[in-house]
Amino acid sequence: MDGKSFTFPRTVTRDALLIDGNDLLLRRLLYDVTALATRIEQMRAEFAKRLDVTKPQYNILLHVAQHQGDHGRTVAQVAEVLHVSGAHVTKEVGRLVAKDLLQKAANPEDGRSVLIKITPTCAQAIEDLAPILRNVNDSLFASLDRNSFTTLTDGIHDTLKDAEATLRKLPFYLEESE
Repeated sequence: MDGKSFTFPRTVTRDALLIDGNDLLLRRLLYDVTALATRIEQMRAEFAKRLDVTKPQYNILLHVAQHQGDHGRTVAQVAEVLHVSGAHVTKEVGRLVAKDLLQKAANPEDGRSVLIKITPTCAQAIEDLAPILRNVNDSLFASLDRNSFTTLTDGIHDTLKDAEATLRKLPFYLEESE
């Protein structure tokens, strides 16, 4: 550079995302969200170790345990909520069945799919882990009151939907810039 100082270009044009005409708060949000996701993944890796499973398997187990009800969850339901492919869930479910953590049963409403439920072994492991999860989650979200918690969860959920749509458009944006 020819001795001139560099001025970082704006990375957003929407007024709602500009504070005093700059995108510094947006940049901070992106750095913080990335760092937060990394820290949460580190914690979840420790929880997964406690259950002797991988992080993706841990996510599947906890989702199924929380939402199985009386009948269980389909692979498609699990995949949709976890934002992963059905093929990925199917592969991991097979591994979890082999570890006696999940069980499969025919879906009486759809003969092409199966219903997944946790086993008693898994239920006990999650019960044993629950006090740790409570302590960690209480600590992780200690600075949030109910209002800020619901605002955060709604904002993250909506932004995740935006992120998935944007990811589908990314090749177009990259091609457009060439």
